[in-house]
Amino acid sequence: MYSLRRYILFFLIILALPVVSRGTEGESILAKNISVHVSNMRLGTVLKTIEQKGNFTFSYNSNIVKTDSLVTLNADNWTIKEVLDRMLLNHFEYKETRNFVILRYAPLQLSLTTEKAITEDGEYTISGFVTDDRSGKKLENASVYDRSLLQSTLTGKDGRFELRLQNNGKPVMLTVSKEYYRDTTVTFLSGVTVNSNQSQLDEDGYMVSNNDDGIEHTVLGGLFTSTRQKIRAANLHGLIAQAPFQASAIPGVSTHAEFSGQVVNAVSLNAVGGYNAGVDGFELGLIFNLDKGDVGAVQIAGIFNVVGGNVNGIQVGGLYNNVLGSVRGIQLSLLHNSVKRDMNGIQIAGLYNHTWGQVRGIQLAALGNITGQKYSGMQVAGLFNYARNLRGVQLGLINIADTSSGYSIGLINIVRYGYHKLALSSNETLNANIALKTGSKNLYTMWMGGLRVNDNSKLYAFGFGFGRELGMGKHLAFNPEISEQYVYQGNWARTNLLAKLDAALTYRVAKAFSINAGPSLNLFYSDQRNAVNGYAYVRDLHHSFINNSNNWTGWVGWTVGVSFF
Repeated sequence: MYSLRRYILFFLIILALPVVSRGTEGESILAKNISVHVSNMRLGTVLKTIEQKGNFTFSYNSNIVKTDSLVTLNADNWTIKEVLDRMLLNHFEYKETRNFVILRYAPLQLSLTTEKAITEDGEYTISGFVTDDRSGKKLENASVYDRSLLQSTLTGKDGRFELRLQNNGKPVMLTVSKEYYRDTTVTFLSGVTVNSNQSQLDEDGYMVSNNDDGIEHTVLGGLFTSTRQKIRAANLHGLIAQAPFQASAIPGVSTHAEFSGQVVNAVSLNAVGGYNAGVDGFELGLIFNLDKGDVGAVQIAGIFNVVGGNVNGIQVGGLYNNVLGSVRGIQLSLLHNSVKRDMNGIQIAGLYNHTWGQVRGIQLAALGNITGQKYSGMQVAGLFNYARNLRGVQLGLINIADTSSGYSIGLINIVRYGYHKLALSSNETLNANIALKTGSKNLYTMWMGGLRVNDNSKLYAFGFGFGRELGMGKHLAFNPEISEQYVYQGNWARTNLLAKLDAALTYRVAKAFSINAGPSLNLFYSDQRNAVNGYAYVRDLHHSFINNSNNWTGWVGWTVGVSFF
């Protein structure tokens, strides 16, 4: 009986061999012949050359494939697999999917020894051991799985496994995977695709997901995924199957069982929370959703979403969204949105938004917005905005950027490598003024103060304004500025507001020193009816072009001054 069982298993494997053969012939990328002649050339450059010759793309972990290492190779009409084996010293295995070749670090070889393979009550039960091919050591936590049925198990401390599969009358092909080991079999199954984890740019210049750490290394991902699921993710890195539907209670308790982290579903419904390879349709989690890869269309969670790839569509998290790739669409949460790559669309958070990459669109938050790279769009926050390279508009109490060709509108606007001036000036009303101007040439903020130096007609003023510098040559510029100041005429109980529009020409004498002069238009509102002893009364200082008004005075004035920095 034992020999008969072994014969049956051997017969099943022989039946499956044509499937393997068909997957590696015909359109196989690795079987293409190329010629490569290089001497002391960077491995990364050689890989790009092979991509161009073979018209495909490599996918690999850049932390493992040392692209800076030097390669010397003379290959005439070799297959791509032969070229890779020689360059990579047979330490990698290769998987083809569509127009990609995935390089997986696997310097070691494992073996599968079958102990039992029987059919009982409609189930096909297979058990055995997984060992290191060289040392014979039995391997713990190796993944043994059937790709077509999406069923898998992990080996125990003694290297033993047992897998029960539905007996559908078709040949059974088991695959054994473990990190740093080569798979025991290479099969081709029409329902399986593989996601690339190599960093790439799409046609619009946006980054495709490239996160070698994965969601298992985030705080929430680590908290809600089991050790077995993390081991399985490491073993089966790159293997992603597709399915139309998943329903789950918690991660690991689902219609795909512990294989859920390797399946991309069209629809995923999660009572508490779900753990998927990705979603290409709709996902709803009453508490949370965890997705290792890309999410498309709509994702909704009662508390939080964590996505290891990209989001294309609408993502709604009750409190929190964290995307390790890029987002194109709309991201909503009551507290916080986080995007590690690029954002193209709208981010709305009750507390704050943080995007490490580029942003094209709108960020809205009650507290603040942070963009780590180029920002093209509008940032609106109740407290602060930060963009590394501002090319849009910031609207908030405090706006900060490293560089800016856009506009910052707020009480405090700081551009690290922008416009910084300390200005001293005099005008027809206040003969001693100082102003701090910060921002960009497109729009800078002015904090200002001034006084009228005269014992018998004193005045004090302080205020805020905006300005812009328009270049008119190497040394000459035009600086229109608008400001509003409170003028103290000896009585704090009265309202005295001076609005000014200055139109000064600025001449740069040296890199850190300029002089400026020009006319100004002044509008003064005051409900103070009488002068206070020792203080000037602004209405009496100038001839007004506004008649028949008890509160308004208007006149044309002048400004002359110098600025530093």
